[in-house]
Amino acid sequence: MVQHFIKCSLAPSTQNTYTSAKKRYTQFCQHLNVSPLPVSENVLCHYVAHLAQEGLKHTSIKTYLSAIRHAQILAGQGDPFQTPFPLLEYVLRGIKGEQARSGKSTTRTRLPITPEILLQLRAVWEQAPRDANNIMLWAACTMCFFGFLRVGEIAVPSSKSYDAGAHLSVGDVTLDNREQPSLVQVTIKASKTDPFRKGVVIFMGKTQNRLCPVAAISAYLAVRGSTPGPFFTFKEGTPLSRELFVARVRSALTVAGIQASQFAGHSFRIGAASTAAARGVEDSLIKTLGRWRSSAYLLYVRIPRERLADLSRVLAS
Repeated sequence: MVQHFIKCSLAPSTQNTYTSAKKRYTQFCQHLNVSPLPVSENVLCHYVAHLAQEGLKHTSIKTYLSAIRHAQILAGQGDPFQTPFPLLEYVLRGIKGEQARSGKSTTRTRLPITPEILLQLRAVWEQAPRDANNIMLWAACTMCFFGFLRVGEIAVPSSKSYDAGAHLSVGDVTLDNREQPSLVQVTIKASKTDPFRKGVVIFMGKTQNRLCPVAAISAYLAVRGSTPGPFFTFKEGTPLSRELFVARVRSALTVAGIQASQFAGHSFRIGAASTAAARGVEDSLIKTLGRWRSSAYLLYVRIPRERLADLSRVLAS
């Protein structure tokens, strides 16, 4: 039972990454004829240098080190990084610097989806105004932007991997009034930074203009109906996956004459935060809405839902 709960402490994607990373580290140690655990700074220095030579980016190498830390803790040998490894830090810093100088950026360039770009997306999809799929895509875009959401929080990983206990379902989205709604409440049951599935509730309010998440989601609900299952689905019944969502958005951006390659699912979250900052929304509120772990305590700040909903109007103004 203990092992079961330890396994549940990591998201499935993280479990897969750690399993692969641990296997790679073990094979490296076998090649050197050294014991993988407990770790030594000398072995780790050679290992990260080896990974860099194989083309891994600095950020991926850091993830591999997290997997090694996880392995040693589970083996009951303590946290290997509780004591600083200064030589390892120098090596990592050197890898990061060299990759930056050689053009192998450690971060992907992802441009923000701004209100102006959102309007261009809407214009493309309005060319077929009664298309249920376009109505769905527009609702998904507004939910991502005004809710500061990750695509993985509104879409399924793949068309065949829907999990009612984790993914956004029709019962997770409610309007305060069916006839004249002014507020949408969205319950996110699980996310990248919520492995224990405590859940979080997001509020979006009416904006009185063409960038209105309440109007977009209400229009989608009218064509979707209340059939149980994933909230966002194509009219054919296929759930909206992350891959399909990004592909459809990029396709619409291309039609609008925008270079789409540097836009990704995270562009909505980046755009929401950037727009909010540019329009004078205080940092504490942005961090709370975005649920950034660097200021996790802000999740417990009690902000009236009316104020949270009013931010939709500010972003769309």
